[in-house]
Amino acid sequence: MAIINKKLVDGIKVELDHSEIQYCQMVGRNRSLVARGNNVKDAKMGNQDGADADVLGFMGEYAFAKHFNLFPDIGWSPRSGSQDGVYKGKRYDVKSTKNQTSQLLCTLKDNPDVDFYVLCVVQGSVVEIKGWAWKSELVKEDNKVDYGYGWSYGLDQRCLTQFKEDGK
Repeated sequence: MAIINKKLVDGIKVELDHSEIQYCQMVGRNRSLVARGNNVKDAKMGNQDGADADVLGFMGEYAFAKHFNLFPDIGWSPRSGSQDGVYKGKRYDVKSTKNQTSQLLCTLKDNPDVDFYVLCVVQGSVVEIKGWAWKSELVKEDNKVDYGYGWSYGLDQRCLTQFKEDGK
């Protein structure tokens, strides 16, 4: 069982303007409609609405791509798992939450298309990139947690590697 530590980690803050938030809402909601319409299981790890979770998720992906000068995956095709993009030759998956003290979480389902996971906390128009972990650091038997929505892998923020402001 993973250690739960509520210590906050300062991350890189990315502010989204009104048009960027609207864009994230459009992409996230359309992704949700396409996925549910094609029977892709909703893998959210909370009690929020699935479409809201998809918007939150895309806000994290968009902010990460914006900060590191990457192009976000704007596709709406139905998918389960896969990567959100490529950074320095490595495939990443952004996990987003509204909870400031949240762990980096991923499902127990293996995602062979991902090399590392990124935790973003979304608070209104600000997305904070808390840090990242290699898949091999997160996906371990010792990191299994259950917060009432089924088992997943979880890693405390204090265990994440921090990005430097300049992306190195």
